[in-house]
Amino acid sequence: MNNKLRYILFFVLMLVIIPNSNAQDPGTENLKHLWTFNDGTANDQVGDAHGEFNGVNIFVEAGDLVTVPDAGTLLANSWLDVPGDILDLGSYTEVSVVAWFTPDAVNNTNWNTIWFFGDDGAGTGTGSDGMALQARRNDNHARFWFTSGSPQGYNTEDGVNDDVNGNYNNDQLYFVVCNVTANGVQGELEMYYDGLLVGTTPMLSDAGTGKDNRIEKISPNFGRFAHSTYAADIPWAGRIHEIAIYDKALSVDEVAFLFDKGVVSVEDQNGQLPETFSLLQNYPNPFNPGTRISFDLPKESPVKIKIYDMLGKEVAVLLDEVKPAGRHNIGFDGSKLSSGVYIYKMDTGNQVFSKKMILLR
Repeated sequence: MNNKLRYILFFVLMLVIIPNSNAQDPGTENLKHLWTFNDGTANDQVGDAHGEFNGVNIFVEAGDLVTVPDAGTLLANSWLDVPGDILDLGSYTEVSVVAWFTPDAVNNTNWNTIWFFGDDGAGTGTGSDGMALQARRNDNHARFWFTSGSPQGYNTEDGVNDDVNGNYNNDQLYFVVCNVTANGVQGELEMYYDGLLVGTTPMLSDAGTGKDNRIEKISPNFGRFAHSTYAADIPWAGRIHEIAIYDKALSVDEVAFLFDKGVVSVEDQNGQLPETFSLLQNYPNPFNPGTRISFDLPKESPVKIKIYDMLGKEVAVLLDEVKPAGRHNIGFDGSKLSSGVYIYKMDTGNQVFSKKMILLR
C-alpha cells in the first residue's frame, strides 16, 4: 500500500471515530422536559408532564417506551399521552424536540407519528393547531410539519420533508431534531437527521384559510408519543429511547454535540443504583446500522467504550469520560462499517467487560 493511500485511509478512520470538533453542549438551562424511560416509568424527568398509557400494547422495557401491534389486527393501537397544558409550548418563542427511536420495520404501514403536540381538529385535521414528526408516510418521506390558527383543511401545513433519507422506518437507531425558530414574526422550521440538517421551511400565514403559523398559537390540548396525526392513521410501533424538549431552537453545533454524545440517560430517578459494574447486551442485535449499548455503574467512574473488529483493530471510540452512578445508554452508528461480528469493550479503570455484536446489512 502506497503512502498516499495510507493517509487517505487514516483520514477516513479519523472521521469515523473523532466527534465533531465544533460540537457545543446545549446544557440543561433550556431543557424543559425529558422522557428517558430509564426508571421503568413514562415520567418526565425534568418537568411535570408525566406520561399516561393509552391501550394495552404499550409498556416500558429496558429503559425504552415500547409499542407493539395488536395480535389480532397486526396493527399498532396504543400510545402515550402527555399533558399538553403542562407542556404549554405556546408559551415559548422557540422550541426544539429531540428524539431517539428505533422503528418496527414491518408494522408501520400508514402515516405513523413519533410525537404530536397540539390539537388534531377532533381527528379530522380541520381546525388543527399542532406540530408533529411523521416518521413513516405513504409518500415515502418523513416529515416535520406545523399548522396553527385553527385553519381549514390539510393544505395549511408548513413542513420539512426528508427526501434524501426517505421514511424513518428501518430497524435502526434514529436521531431526529425538529426546531421552531423565532426568525422574524413567523419563524422557520428546521429538521436534523443523525446530526445533519435536512432542510428549513418558512412558517407562513394565510388569512383566507385561517392559517397563522406561529409557535404561540400551538394548542395545549394534548401531547402524544407513538400515535398518529389524524383519526384514519395508525399509531406507530417500535421503541422510543428518549424524547427531550428545549425552549430554544438548538444550533447546528448543539445538535452535533447531542448526536456525538449518543443516547445517554443518567441516574435512575428512584435512586435505585446498580450494585455492580456491568455491560449489557446491545439492542437490537443483530443490527443495521444503529444499536444501543447499556451499562451500569454503582459509583461515579471513568468509562471507556470502544468497538473492535474480530482482528482486534479499534474501529470506533464511543465514550471516554467520567460518568455518574446509574444505568447509562449510548447509541452506536455502524453505517461506515462492513457486515460482521464486532466486539465492544467497557473499561472502568479496574475492570474490563466485553461482548459481541453482529452488524448485518
